[in-house]
Amino acid sequence: MAALSSKTAPVWADNRQALCDSVGYYKAHESSMYTNSKIARGILINKHVSVRDMLSAEVVITTIGGGRKKNDDGVYVRTESGTATESLVKAAIAAKEQYLPVAVILGDQYPQASFKPNRVYNVLDFFSITDIWSEVDTSTSEGVSIWKVRLEKTDRSTSSWWAPEAQPTASTPGFPQMPRTCTSCNTDSNQIFSQAWTCLNGRCDAAFVFASNISVQDLTFASPCAAHLAWCRHCHEGSKTIFADGWTCLNKTCEAYFEFPAGVVKKSLTYSENFLQERTNNVLPAGFLLKPNLPGTAANGSLGTEKYMRVGMVCPRCGCCSRRKFWTGWAYEASDCDFVLEAKPAPYPLSHVHAEEDRTSKMVFSKPWTATPQILQKTYTANGYTAEQYLLPDPIKNSVVLGSVTVFRSTRAINAEVGGPDDMWLNLLHETATDNFGLQRNPAIHPNHPSEKLTRHFMQNWGAPYKFAVAVASKPFSEAPNSIIGALKRMQWAGRITVDKTNASFRDANIDAVRCGTISYEFVDFNEVLSLGYMEQDRISFHDDGEDTLGPTVATLSLGSPAQMLFRSKKKYMGVKKDSLPCLKFPVRHGDMVVMHGTRIHQAYEHSVDPKGMRRFALTSRNIVLDTLDEAKRADAIQKSILPDLPADWDYPKPSQSKTRKRANDEAGVTAVNKKAKTTA
Repeated sequence: MAALSSKTAPVWADNRQALCDSVGYYKAHESSMYTNSKIARGILINKHVSVRDMLSAEVVITTIGGGRKKNDDGVYVRTESGTATESLVKAAIAAKEQYLPVAVILGDQYPQASFKPNRVYNVLDFFSITDIWSEVDTSTSEGVSIWKVRLEKTDRSTSSWWAPEAQPTASTPGFPQMPRTCTSCNTDSNQIFSQAWTCLNGRCDAAFVFASNISVQDLTFASPCAAHLAWCRHCHEGSKTIFADGWTCLNKTCEAYFEFPAGVVKKSLTYSENFLQERTNNVLPAGFLLKPNLPGTAANGSLGTEKYMRVGMVCPRCGCCSRRKFWTGWAYEASDCDFVLEAKPAPYPLSHVHAEEDRTSKMVFSKPWTATPQILQKTYTANGYTAEQYLLPDPIKNSVVLGSVTVFRSTRAINAEVGGPDDMWLNLLHETATDNFGLQRNPAIHPNHPSEKLTRHFMQNWGAPYKFAVAVASKPFSEAPNSIIGALKRMQWAGRITVDKTNASFRDANIDAVRCGTISYEFVDFNEVLSLGYMEQDRISFHDDGEDTLGPTVATLSLGSPAQMLFRSKKKYMGVKKDSLPCLKFPVRHGDMVVMHGTRIHQAYEHSVDPKGMRRFALTSRNIVLDTLDEAKRADAIQKSILPDLPADWDYPKPSQSKTRKRANDEAGVTAVNKKAKTTA
């Protein structure tokens, strides 16, 4: 077993998302090769290797493509070339032909290294692709053809940090980097001889033609070590002598492909030292930085929530890649470095929010849209809000209504009220810019694992603990700013109105639908608020709020930039393999509230939110059913969900609005022609 190295890479990560977030040359969360614009930019060498893959102080040889399956011993072996291999080979060829270096990252599971890396992902350096060829995987009985690449450290003027002390690197002469184009056949050939250039196309009449003063017998290679080049007499393609055991044609389409002289044992093939020790005088282009500069901060005039402000960073002290986990900036993800880069977002004026609303008001997404007439619609008014009610049917049995989705449309007059959405927005801009508020990204999958991924959005929970993918710490309502409790009160009001109006739709309107028996008749007070922060282009993908610890009603208050909310039926519920198209879309603007009522909505439907601006807060309230918690968690939830005294300015509804529920029942307007409602269990 290789010993743990005491050397640390100049850029490293213990988490793959952190690596991909922090550097521009590798953003492949799943595959080994990262491509951009169909050009190879980075390669990860890790656990799964092929025969003859290797790593030395200046050379890497690795295999491109997938096609692996588990054998009877549980080991992944290649049984086919892999569907993505062709595009990856083309990407490698493009990088080679354009002389663009490729970053190579060493994983801690790579078995061919002479040492054990002390970090999970270790950036070696920039490498130039010198050779791309096809050979047969001789380690398996299938004899699958695989594609190999040879990469050579681009800048050989400095020693390689991973090289053993006993094998220091040295800057040796090499082949010229740039090829020349033959005027006879119009193909490119590298100069491999010291004396002069010649065309290496075996089909060209000018191949191996030199000036009269140059003797072919006196030719020497431009590199101290060089693999001999020979041309196949069957296909006339040239191939290097890459194996110590003898020459073979490496043209995959040739009848003599991978055929060797008698006596050569293919399973014992090794690369020749001449091939491994070839060197090329590559040049690292300007702008290729192994350790990228730190992200910009609000000090440079940015607002602090632009897309480029949420990338990762590479610590200037230790080289660790860290994700932007906190709303207020970057912090080291491990415990042995205390570097912090603050980036508290600058205030985002309401005028910016209004400008975003005005700019998007004529766009397609700004209008509500339904894909089916089975989604029954009603409108009513309450406290100045215009409420749009959508009754969602069972996607399989359309005659049964599973619940309601109600959008409370705010106005700028409502938003400007004391303690209203404008005041909430301004208060949260201030509160979230402090570390005490605690907005941060939390694990969405694989917590505490190198493949852990954080949520796209930033969050902080208040009141009863709520498990969002994984359990996160919740702060008591007593520590929440007034804007959070004020929002809770407003959502409580909207929740009560929603339940009343859902009941009224079935009781008073003649709808051609059956009420699902799981739709509750009573509103249950919320005891939790999840505050989410979104930066530019952040979004929350399709999900549901159907955890078994939740009550029947979920409400969301939107603050800041506009967004679009979409609903679609679940493919699992429908018994299909392909995702359904959205069946309901509507815009959500500053001050709007959305209330979902009915537990079965979350069994049959899922929803997503796609922000359309620079900054948005979403405050979502639920009822955490205490009986679903164990004794300790229940006691904690009860204590944390005790509401503190709230100044009258933040309370809702105000005394003058106390009869809103009665008035709302009298202000409904039915927008669908329906028949008598029924109820089913």
